[in-house]
Amino acid sequence: HYAAMGRDSKGAHEVNLATSDRPQDVYSGILRVAERYVNEDAELGVEEALQLKNRLTRKIVKQTVMTNVYGVTLMGAKEQIIARLREVKDENGAHVFDIMNLSKLALYLAKKIFASLGEMFTQAQETQNWLNESARRISSSMTRAALADTIKMAADARKSSARLRTAVKQAKAAGETLDCDEVLELWPDLGPGAMRRKRLDTLADKPMTPVAWTTPLGMTVLQPYRKMVTRRVATNLQNINVHDVNMPAQINSQKQKTAFPPNFVHSLDASHMVLSAIECKVAGLVFASVHDSYWTHACDVDKMNSILREQFVKMHKQPIMANVKAEFEQRYSDHMVPIVVWDYVNSFSFEKNGELKGSQKRLSKSGHEKQAEQIEADLARKHIESCDETEGVLGGTDDLVQMQIEVNDQKLAESMEVVDLTSIELIDPAQDLFGAARQADLIAYTQSVNGNRIKDERRALMKTYRERVSQLRKYMTQMAKKTAPSEEDKIKLCAAEQAAVDSKQVTQGTLVKYIENLKAERDTLIDGLDAKYPVKFDRSLAISISQRDDKEQLEQLETLIKQGKLAGRLVKGHKFTELTFDDLPAQGDFDINQVLRSPYFFS
Repeated sequence: HYAAMGRDSKGAHEVNLATSDRPQDVYSGILRVAERYVNEDAELGVEEALQLKNRLTRKIVKQTVMTNVYGVTLMGAKEQIIARLREVKDENGAHVFDIMNLSKLALYLAKKIFASLGEMFTQAQETQNWLNESARRISSSMTRAALADTIKMAADARKSSARLRTAVKQAKAAGETLDCDEVLELWPDLGPGAMRRKRLDTLADKPMTPVAWTTPLGMTVLQPYRKMVTRRVATNLQNINVHDVNMPAQINSQKQKTAFPPNFVHSLDASHMVLSAIECKVAGLVFASVHDSYWTHACDVDKMNSILREQFVKMHKQPIMANVKAEFEQRYSDHMVPIVVWDYVNSFSFEKNGELKGSQKRLSKSGHEKQAEQIEADLARKHIESCDETEGVLGGTDDLVQMQIEVNDQKLAESMEVVDLTSIELIDPAQDLFGAARQADLIAYTQSVNGNRIKDERRALMKTYRERVSQLRKYMTQMAKKTAPSEEDKIKLCAAEQAAVDSKQVTQGTLVKYIENLKAERDTLIDGLDAKYPVKFDRSLAISISQRDDKEQLEQLETLIKQGKLAGRLVKGHKFTELTFDDLPAQGDFDINQVLRSPYFFS
C-alpha cells in the first residue's frame, strides 16, 4: 500500500506490484543494501562493520524490516537485532558475537537497515513520515473555542486568587479571619466539587484531540489511545490505585503518532478485502479470509486473482493521500497547535570605558506580555511537554535564554553604526533573514547610543542650569548686601545674565520668575533631545522563527551568532498557531496498472 500510494517504482518492484519474471523477497532486498553499507564501512575500518561483514542473514534483518511499517523506533529495532545476533553461532555452537558488544553492533546495524529502507522505499518512507507528522500535530492540538475558554478560565482563576490574597491580607491586618462563605464568594471554585473540578481543569492543560480519518469505504476510524486516569482508594489494609473510567483522559500523543501510519494502512487493507469480497459475491465466488490470506475453491482461484488485482488498482486510482489531507484540513480547520518559537532579540549597554557590550540580563516574556499571552504561552509549553516534544535544534533544554553573546569582537563592534530611525525601511525576515537580524542589531544599537546621548546631554544641561541658578542667587545676595561680587563669580554667570543684572532687569523681586523662565528654557531643550536623538521605534520588528517549520533558518541564525556576525541572541518561547499540514510528498513514476499484469501480486 505504501508503494502504491507513493507510486514508488523501486519499492513496487520489491513487493511484487510490478511485473517480474520471478517473485521478489523484500527482506533479501534490504539485506543486500545493508550488506553494501556494511562493506563500504568495513573498507574504511569501522569496527562494527568489520565484525558484521559476511555475517548478516535474512533472519537478522527480517523483523526490523517487517515492523518498520508499524512504527518501530530505532531503540526498538536495536532490541530486535540484539535478540537475532544472540542466535548467531559458529559450527561449534559457540556465539559468534561478544555479548558485551551486542548493543553497540545492534545499534549500528539498525541505523543501516533504516537507511536501506529509505533508499529502497523512498516515496513510501516519505509517505509514512507525512502520516506520522500529521498525527503528531493533530494529537497535540485543541480547538480555538477550547483554547479561548482555557485562557479565560485561567485568567479568572488568577483574579479570584488575587482577590482572596488581598482579602486575607486585609483581614490579617485588622486582626480578623475570613469565614467559609466569604472565601467561597471570592473564589467560587473552592466550593463543592472542587476536587473533581480541579482534575477536569487540569485536563485543559493536556491535548485531547484523537486522530480520525475516513477509509475508501466511507467508514470513519478514530484512534482510542489515551492515558489512563488513576484514582487512589484507601482501604483498611493499604492504598490502591484504580483506573477511573468516569473521568476524561488525555490523549496519548506518542501512541497516536506512532500508531497512525500502520492503522491507516490496515484500514486500506480492510477496505481492499471488503471490496474484493463484494466483487467475489457478485461474480458468484465463495470467499473466505484469515487476516490478509484470501481463499476460494481451487477452480475459481484464477478468477479471484483477477478480482484482487482489479479492486486494488481501483482503490489506489483514487487520490487516497490527497483525500486524507483534505479531510484533515476540513475536520481540524478550527484547531490550534502549540509550537516552539525562537525570538531574535538584542540590546546594548556601555561600559565605563565606552566599549560596547551586549546586555547579559535574562529576558523573560512575563514582564512585557499581556496576561492572555502569558497564559497561552504557558499552556502551549505544557502541551508540548505533555506530548514529549523535547527535541530541538538548540539542544531542547528548558532554559529560556538559550544563547547570548557579548559584543566583544572588535570587528563586530566596529561594524555597528547609527541609523536614521525615522526613515529606515524594514527588511522582511522571510526574504532576508540575515539582513533583517543585522538591521535589528543596528536599530537596537542606535536606540542604545541615542539613549546614552540623551542621558549625557540631559545630565549636562541639568548641571549647567543648576550652576547658573546657584550663581545667580549668590550674585543677587551679594548685591543685596552691597558686597561687590568677585570677578570669579562674575565669570561664572553668562554675559546675558550679567547684563540683565547690571541693567536692573533682574532684581530681587523678579529673581524667582527669572529662575522659572530658566527652568522652562532648560526643559524645552531637554524635550528637544528626543527629536534630536530618536529612540522610539513603533513599527513591528519581530523576528520569530518556528522550530518546527523553519529549522534551517534557525540553524543558520545560530551559526551566524556563534560566528560573531550578529550581536543578538535567541530566546525560547511557546505559542499556539493554526493547525496546518505539510505538502504531500511527491509521487514516483510507477504505473499502478502494472498490478493487473503482475504474476506474483499477493504472493
